[in-house]
Amino acid sequence: MKKLTIIGAGSIMFTRQLLSALFACKNLPPVKVVLEDLSHGKLEETYRLIGLMVEQAGVPVTLTMSTDQKEALRGADFVINAIQVGGLEPWRLDMEIPKKYGVDQEVGDTLGPGGIFRALRQIPPTLSVARDMEEVCPDALLLNYANPLAPLTWAVNKATSIQCIGLCYGVRYTASQLAGYLGVGPWVEHPHTPEAWQALMYHDVPEGFEYTFGGINHMTWLLDVRYQGRDMYPAIRALPDNDKAYDSDGVRCEVLKMFNYWCTENHWHMTDYVPWFRKNEAMINQFLPRRWNLLALEEKVHASAQAEVERQLAGKQPFRIERNMLNAPKLIEAMLTGERTRINGNLPNQTADGLLIPNLPAECMVEVPIHVDKAGLHPVAVGPLPTACAALNKTNINVQELVVEAALTGDLTAARQALAMDPVTGMACTLEQCHQMFAELAEAQKPWLDSRYFADKQG
Repeated sequence: MKKLTIIGAGSIMFTRQLLSALFACKNLPPVKVVLEDLSHGKLEETYRLIGLMVEQAGVPVTLTMSTDQKEALRGADFVINAIQVGGLEPWRLDMEIPKKYGVDQEVGDTLGPGGIFRALRQIPPTLSVARDMEEVCPDALLLNYANPLAPLTWAVNKATSIQCIGLCYGVRYTASQLAGYLGVGPWVEHPHTPEAWQALMYHDVPEGFEYTFGGINHMTWLLDVRYQGRDMYPAIRALPDNDKAYDSDGVRCEVLKMFNYWCTENHWHMTDYVPWFRKNEAMINQFLPRRWNLLALEEKVHASAQAEVERQLAGKQPFRIERNMLNAPKLIEAMLTGERTRINGNLPNQTADGLLIPNLPAECMVEVPIHVDKAGLHPVAVGPLPTACAALNKTNINVQELVVEAALTGDLTAARQALAMDPVTGMACTLEQCHQMFAELAEAQKPWLDSRYFADKQG
């Protein structure tokens, strides 16, 4: 019997959504699922909920739970990392402190001051998972869902012998949404409410809509798009003249006009990674007339989902057991059954056969098509990106590389330099302000940061 361990399973909404898609697999063989979390209370609630889901789905799943990370990992074949160190409290600091320095982030989970400090919080415990895996399940595959996805996946692949893939649904979401803009699929709303977010997760790419992509997580480029064999890029390049599409996605339309390719990151996220849309409040409101504020939306999503969870625990509402946007269930199903599938995933650019994307750095994590079967992961070498697209990716890779260095060495100097290199921070702040902001963030977040960072005073 194969074994799947979910680290951070107390994130009940994510665990429920992930396993509902896995339990929808028609030919699912017997699987042992182990739920792990540091919080016994959260873990117990998740265990009760998933137990009811197993009963409803009638799947051959043996369910257990543990607060002992190493024991939960022992003998695992698949491990899913879904941790969020500190929950929403440090995330709030990620947003509020930079704003005092003129850095107004929309999301703050991937790049910018928020992404940098989230990486500093998340990399050490993620490495502890991988190092336990080296001891008790060295051949298991680590599927990382935690953000910032690329630095966490990079750190594990660089510092341990564990194979780690970063998984995100952004590419599938983008393809589904783009089909709607082009009139060959249903219109997909951005996830601005809990209801829209839930609806998004159950959209899929229309049949006949085919696409090739490459880049980095949260900044991947659709390189070729076809519908029923017809090249769709002429229609895509006309989208900035489509009022409805521009009103929904003006940022990506502007990026398309300059870089000639459609990017996979939604307009809110995208503004956190480039220096052209957040210079002042008027400009932000111009490009984002509907603000996202993912932190506040997360709180609404949690409240809405918790009410639903309580109804399900009381037996008053059935579970939705069906496939969704998440790639992990597709990957696990393919490796268990041998039914070949394609996903988007993040792996090291350097492979035994060469670089997946030759004009990006060898060590960085790239997002490319990956075929999956019983033999494992087969990433597709997509070739060089258009020069300008690769150049924009590199502005983000530079920050990721410095953050990984800081987390692996315990020296915050590289992380401070990463903050200075960050596109939105550099647009708004002097170097002295970068120093001040970094020091304030580090002090405020000390309870959630690895003690090694503070072993010596940094200059």
